[in-house]
Amino acid sequence: MSSQAVSSSLAENISELKTLLQGCDDFKYRPFTTADDKEGYLIYSKILVDSQFISQTILPNLFNLQLPSKPGLWSKAIITQLPFLPESSYTQWEDITLHILAGNTLILLEGMSEAYIVDTAKIETRPIGKAETEPVIRGPLEAFAEELGPNLAIIRSRFKDPKLKINQLIFGQESRTTVALLYLDGVIQPEVLNEVRRRLTSTNLRSVQGSGFLAEFLSEDTWSPFPLIQSTERPDKTVAALTEGRSAILVDGSPFSLLLPTVFWHHFHTSDDYYQHYLIASLTRLLRYLAYLIAVALPSLYLIVTVFHPQLLPLRFLLSLTTARERVPIPTIGEVAGMLLVLDLFREATLRLPRTVGPAIGIVGALVMGDAAVIAGVISPIMVIIVALTAVVTFAVPSEDLRGTARMSSYFLLLLSSILGLYGFLLGLSAILLHVSSLESVGVPYLSPVANFHWKEWSDIFVRAPWSNLRKKPQRLQNKRVPSERRK
Repeated sequence: MSSQAVSSSLAENISELKTLLQGCDDFKYRPFTTADDKEGYLIYSKILVDSQFISQTILPNLFNLQLPSKPGLWSKAIITQLPFLPESSYTQWEDITLHILAGNTLILLEGMSEAYIVDTAKIETRPIGKAETEPVIRGPLEAFAEELGPNLAIIRSRFKDPKLKINQLIFGQESRTTVALLYLDGVIQPEVLNEVRRRLTSTNLRSVQGSGFLAEFLSEDTWSPFPLIQSTERPDKTVAALTEGRSAILVDGSPFSLLLPTVFWHHFHTSDDYYQHYLIASLTRLLRYLAYLIAVALPSLYLIVTVFHPQLLPLRFLLSLTTARERVPIPTIGEVAGMLLVLDLFREATLRLPRTVGPAIGIVGALVMGDAAVIAGVISPIMVIIVALTAVVTFAVPSEDLRGTARMSSYFLLLLSSILGLYGFLLGLSAILLHVSSLESVGVPYLSPVANFHWKEWSDIFVRAPWSNLRKKPQRLQNKRVPSERRK
């Protein structure tokens, strides 16, 4: 973009602007004349502005504008007579171009080396709707939309305290996308906030079209399959994270917020946990942990007990299993790996189909193919049960990112188990645990507060304690690079 300053010649300014916006046919150059015959131009994008506001408010006021004889008094007269203008003006084309590309209207006058910007942006966006990826039974139904302004307004309306800070930044050399960093002053740990800011400022992208563009830059380890950043479409979940001493990042054009620091246990918590009775919430949370373990380990354990260690099974169960597999020509490892691959293909196909037919086709296809494969003797009935149970428990994990990690871990354990049996399974499980233990999210250990034995904070980790027993002061996620703060 041009770094030149605005000229006092109207013709030169229009020529410079047409050069900058060459090929942008949606921009309109509307000439006007003030009450004292001063010539000027309105420049705006026809597809981004509120045309009614321009024709009914801006233009009539410009037609009635009267400027004093001394040019030095023009700025004050313009601000006084045009109440819709901001108090500041612009002199650099780079700043002006960014504003009009965002849907604002530019006012240029002959003899003035300043330009004025009017907020006329009116971009059609999706209204605030219901949460689709994180539904709840008793909680609020609203979810973020794509536009940043309404999303920030929802959060501000839910947290009426000046401690809530909103820092807006511009990212993307070409997209110039607005990104908002939210945190509670005095609640978030300063070292954590500084680390988040450092990573944001080190981001160098040509275009930012969603929160996922920034997630990799904010992650401590981009090669790890475990999600070090939590994303959510729910405003209540975002506000709850802020009160815990976490930060939130919202991107203009994305209906999801990024929450960090994020520890492993955050991915098992849902909004429903805090809207239901604590005993019910605790039971369902424990079931989610159990579901994750089953999704990761069940296929490998099936392979181990049927191929390497059948003596671990009761005799009657072993005979039944052997009878069911006697007509199957495929080795057990091929049967397990093939069925898991087919399950992932069905899952991916269901996601890409239209929502009105996707689930139905996925269910019918799985039933028909599974039944046909058993009848043909390609797979055993017990294998269908194992794969179906794996699919069901995978969907019990509330985090989509963690579900993907469960599938990858399952393949990894299956590979080692097929080579070394139970020893390979234990070796793979130990490798996963060591890897997870080494991870950090903006300096916070990924397994805290369990791994660092902050047992007083366990009341909201594996179970949800009653509100009276939960900490009254907000939790502060500790950055391990600084001494941990003493908690009372």
